[in-house]
Amino acid sequence: MRFFQKIFSWFRKKEMLQEPKAAEERRSFSMYMGMTPRIVTYFRREKGIARKDMELVLIDDEDRPAYQIAQIAEYLMKDLNIFYLVTDREDAFEELAEEAMEEYGLLLVLLPKGGEAGLGNLVLDVREWEKHLDIISAVSYNTLTM
Repeated sequence: MRFFQKIFSWFRKKEMLQEPKAAEERRSFSMYMGMTPRIVTYFRREKGIARKDMELVLIDDEDRPAYQIAQIAEYLMKDLNIFYLVTDREDAFEELAEEAMEEYGLLLVLLPKGGEAGLGNLVLDVREWEKHLDIISAVSYNTLTM
């Protein structure tokens, strides 16, 4: 009986040691997608930008499916007056731009990559998002290029 308890405890210790790696692997892009409005609000307030004056630039990550980027854009559409989406996949977001205009009266401008310099007053770059937002807490957010 004691033998089986030792083996069982050995497996539990092994699982406990591997748990942080497993938690890191489970952390995904979609975990941050729902947090996007709070993240943008936090940085807007840090920069002192009034909601009515905010011009958001969202830089697309071509390694991600277009629907994930579109979902982030949908989360942010409600509070904006003008929204720039910098992407090389304009055709994937044309329907989203029409929806933004019809439902929210929002001008969603699709721009090719390289044209984002000087646009907007808040830039959300999702290309390396997980590396920058790996620590989210109730107190503060980790740094993000804005």
